[in-house]
Amino acid sequence: MNPKGKYIIGIDACKLGWVAVCIDQSQEFSISKHQTFSSIIYTYPNAEKYLVDMVIGLADKNHLREIEKLAREKLKPNRTSTVFTPPCREAVYEKNYDAAKKKNIAITGKSISIQAWNIVPKIREVDKFILKNKNLRSKINEAHPELCFASLNNGKPMQFKKSTKEGEDERLTLLSHFYPKSKSVFEEGSKSFLKKEVKNDDIIDALGLAVTGLLGMQNGFDFLISKNKKQDIHGLEMNMCFYKKNKSH
Repeated sequence: MNPKGKYIIGIDACKLGWVAVCIDQSQEFSISKHQTFSSIIYTYPNAEKYLVDMVIGLADKNHLREIEKLAREKLKPNRTSTVFTPPCREAVYEKNYDAAKKKNIAITGKSISIQAWNIVPKIREVDKFILKNKNLRSKINEAHPELCFASLNNGKPMQFKKSTKEGEDERLTLLSHFYPKSKSVFEEGSKSFLKKEVKNDDIIDALGLAVTGLLGMQNGFDFLISKNKKQDIHGLEMNMCFYKKNKSH
């Protein structure tokens, strides 16, 4: 697909690497898998925004992240566990889990879960790309799928886990209200990709970010921002992008 006019990209990490959903202003879509983050940008170089479910803006001793706490507040009571506190910058660039845990405790006073460590390569990949491509900083935004789903659902978090059939149906029904081709995107992705490379919930998360981006492109974006530290040591914004639903919806 060659996007027509303005377009948005929703991106989620998967076992293969990344899955991307593109929706343009004429409501056409494409879904693709990529081994590297940079491949997405090269495939879709002129997006209005790239919404990615990955940490952007890393903490250090003078720049602690606070937005995870704010996100959990918005996702009570059902989806708070979907938000984890990411490792600090120094820990992200350690060579192994034990060294990263020690570094994180020394700087933040907190350890790192193995789940958080497992996505460190992806955090590092996005961080390196953004630091190298400063012209794209304003276009690449961190977005949490469950925060986006809740914002589209009148502020109410999803009831079911995304990995269940009920969770799939709940999210696709919600997204279809705003983007009628949502189920077609999901069906194309689930038929085209091997589950060992891209899971169904990866597709739904990327789609959720793309639909959020489409609405934001039309009506404006909102950001979850902490009151104190808003940028990391490199000036990267520490926030989460979502769509503030207007009354017409």
